Amino acid sequence: MTYFSTDFLNWLDANAEQIDQASGGPADELLKRIADEGIYRIGIPEEYGGTGGDKTQLIDAISELGQHSLTAAFISWGHANFIDNIFHADNPYIRETYLNDLLSGEVAGATGLSNAVKFLSKLEELNVTISEENGKRYLSGQLPWVTNVRSDHFVAIFCAGFDDDTKKPIIVTIPSTAEHFTRTEDLEFVALQGANTAALVFDKTPLKDEWILSNDAVSFIAQNRPSFLGFQFGLAFGLAERSLDEVEKSLPYRKVLKDEWQVSSDKLNTIKEKLYQGLLSDGDFVKFPKKLFQLRIDIVDVVAQSLLLELQAGGGRGYLSNSESGFIRRWNEGAFLPIVSPSAVQLRHILATN
Repeated sequence: MTYFSTDFLNWLDANAEQIDQASGGPADELLKRIADEGIYRIGIPEEYGGTGGDKTQLIDAISELGQHSLTAAFISWGHANFIDNIFHADNPYIRETYLNDLLSGEVAGATGLSNAVKFLSKLEELNVTISEENGKRYLSGQLPWVTNVRSDHFVAIFCAGFDDDTKKPIIVTIPSTAEHFTRTEDLEFVALQGANTAALVFDKTPLKDEWILSNDAVSFIAQNRPSFLGFQFGLAFGLAERSLDEVEKSLPYRKVLKDEWQVSSDKLNTIKEKLYQGLLSDGDFVKFPKKLFQLRIDIVDVVAQSLLLELQAGGGRGYLSNSESGFIRRWNEGAFLPIVSPSAVQLRHILATN
């Protein structure tokens, strides 16, 4: 099943290299073009402008994007996760205010919860703090790495802790138009440059009550972590599937790779089956998050194996700078997956120490 039109996929293939290497230009069109294909409506109830379905279908759609451009899959992960989060919030304000524009791609949803997920796992402190003065609250600090902070208009979600340790951390959303709130220049990546990834800086930013999604960040993150991590699998699935497809095309001439190709294909299918079973179960990954962590570690290894097989199957032609195979782009994209937060090493640390 395909989730995208031929015209869109042709456009994405034609611009994948530029989107991977440069901000602006086609990268600025990307979110809106994906939204026009309707995938951000998957899993959203029809009464809210969605098309229904479940999270596994959304991951399948992100996977299809990942077969053509990991940048497209990456921004879709962040955007879809933002939309999913506002549907599980105590406060309906953000959903009521921004949902239509998020579904249409007019506003970018930027997920800045990596810090929060690592905070929940006791890997780092919160980067944004809340101070109170004369009955008003202010945000200070910096989120060093947030994707989909499009220069024209975005809304970001993150976790902030009070400088008064007796109060629980909260989940906050903030529009790009907020006072004393800025984004830095785009971070310089070796790939995925068109993903509009930058740091967000809070310089005593006034905090409005309507921006608070949840007053209990720990509970909110624990409940929504399966989607946060689960949607990320779409990036890895798409990249592994594309590499393994390329290997399969070469098997008549590279028969010695067939057994390794089969092993990687079987591992990929097994991980996907376990992930989908967990996401569709009644809170399995909420109760037993280590199952999800292990699957994230495992899929990183499958992607690495698949890319190495693709290199061997393609031989020297894939290493030429003027090659049209897209292999070097996929190789660089694959290097991102072990470090996307929470990284494979961080997850290994959690499994080793708990």
